[in-house]
Amino acid sequence: MKQTRFIPIENCGLQVREAQEGQAESRVVEGMPIMFGRRSINLTPRNEEREVYEVLEPGCITRELIEQSDIVLNLNHSNKVTDVLGRCRNGNGTLSLELRGDHVECSCELPNTNNANDTLELMRRGDITGMSFAFEDDWQDRENGVSYERTSEMHNGKEVWLRHVKRITGLYDVAIVTHPAYEQTSVATRELSDSIDKAIDEQLKQERMAENEQKTREAQEEQERKEREALEEQERKERERIARQNLMRQRARVINQEIDNLFV
Repeated sequence: MKQTRFIPIENCGLQVREAQEGQAESRVVEGMPIMFGRRSINLTPRNEEREVYEVLEPGCITRELIEQSDIVLNLNHSNKVTDVLGRCRNGNGTLSLELRGDHVECSCELPNTNNANDTLELMRRGDITGMSFAFEDDWQDRENGVSYERTSEMHNGKEVWLRHVKRITGLYDVAIVTHPAYEQTSVATRELSDSIDKAIDEQLKQERMAENEQKTREAQEEQERKEREALEEQERKERERIARQNLMRQRARVINQEIDNLFV
């Protein structure tokens, strides 16, 4: 499932590169559309029981993935040709994407188009400050793709869960966005929230089933232990009974022998 994520203003570092002294005004924009190891916004704002935050794990995006992808820099994830600002195809092109430890850094010299020129002006004014990216993760692989962790935290009276993304299988575009808050109310985000709730509910169901199976096994093992101890106790008593019988017979033989000796 293709998804988009907004990187808050304080993290993305979106800016127009400063021009060198004596050079014309720069048209190069820079930013960090992807951050590793940091919590996202709450992905399930409608859920009344829990909040789910996403964490992109280091290594979920590789250089090989970037070099095998066709990634577009655009406005608001638009598919319009007029909103294309740059492109990185198989690691080459007008859009540069570099892995920098805890983030992916992008830079692009914007084209001389109406939308690009408007974007530069709005960025210089500080009217546009946000970025996001569109990707696909391996959500079906709970071991190496996506996993869910219930933390011990509570926030706003709700449980706090983490959605760990360990492997991204598709990277489609990075975007300069004008209305980041839209991501929280869009149809796509509601669908994501529903899919996350479904995945967590399924995990909780599996955990309850595993817990019940464990309790059943423990109860069965306890019953078997009691039966084994009862059998051992029964066998012990039987051995003691036989030992007493043998002792009594031995004593009887001794007494009979002593009586016989009296009449010899």
